[in-house]
Amino acid sequence: MGIAPSTESLGTVQRVAEVLRFFSERGSATLKEMSQALSLAPSTCHRLCELLSRDGLIEKDEIDKKYKIGRELFRISALVNAKNDLRSLSIPFLEDLSNRCNETAVLSVFLPRDCKVFFAERADSTRMLRYQLPMNLPMSPLWGASGRSILAFLDSSDLDRALENEERAPASGERPPSRKSLEKQLAIIRDRGFDLTFGQKIVGAVGIAAPVFSANGKVVGSVCLTVPESRVNTRNQTKLGAMVQNSSAALSTALGFTNYSNPRRKAATS
Repeated sequence: MGIAPSTESLGTVQRVAEVLRFFSERGSATLKEMSQALSLAPSTCHRLCELLSRDGLIEKDEIDKKYKIGRELFRISALVNAKNDLRSLSIPFLEDLSNRCNETAVLSVFLPRDCKVFFAERADSTRMLRYQLPMNLPMSPLWGASGRSILAFLDSSDLDRALENEERAPASGERPPSRKSLEKQLAIIRDRGFDLTFGQKIVGAVGIAAPVFSANGKVVGSVCLTVPESRVNTRNQTKLGAMVQNSSAALSTALGFTNYSNPRRKAATS
């Protein structure tokens, strides 16, 4: 029988993960900024930074005295990214979708641990009017078609987790819906096979998204078109929705999913 890790060891691992996540999202910071952001003592931050610096996972800039992600972590991240089937597989599907409608196509990925989603890959349109997207930034799945099309196929417990954060819509400032109202909205998404939202994440943008499933039938992300409101009307909404569905179905098939022919499939657990 193996020896169970001590509480102290588990605590250190958790703090290391928090530090790496902090610098990955922040970019660079002083020990004071890190201490305040993570609610850790400056001495603890210094010890963790020294520990991670030994293996090149973070580095210290001797000029401004700020710590940042190290070259070894960049190398490890590149290896992981190169072997990440979902992200690498999505690129030709996004490019094809973008080319067919000349709009920006985006892959969003679901983070089960945090019940968040983030924009992972994109293929831009050639049009002058398009949007800058916050790539690789975890966000609530409550807002925007890219998140809601994922949320519609998650477990009931995930709905509770998404609602408990009470995050307002990033662009419109809307309050989260009630549980009953949310369930009705998600049922419509499952019945239609895709979601369509106006200005929830980005002012003036319409999101049209459909879910992506892995070989085991679990939703892992979504394919989304981000389109200026001026280019969306009642005539092309259904057409764009069908195009997004076809792309997400093709990507799901490439991941090994075999049941995308039924867009009205129920959520994993009611």
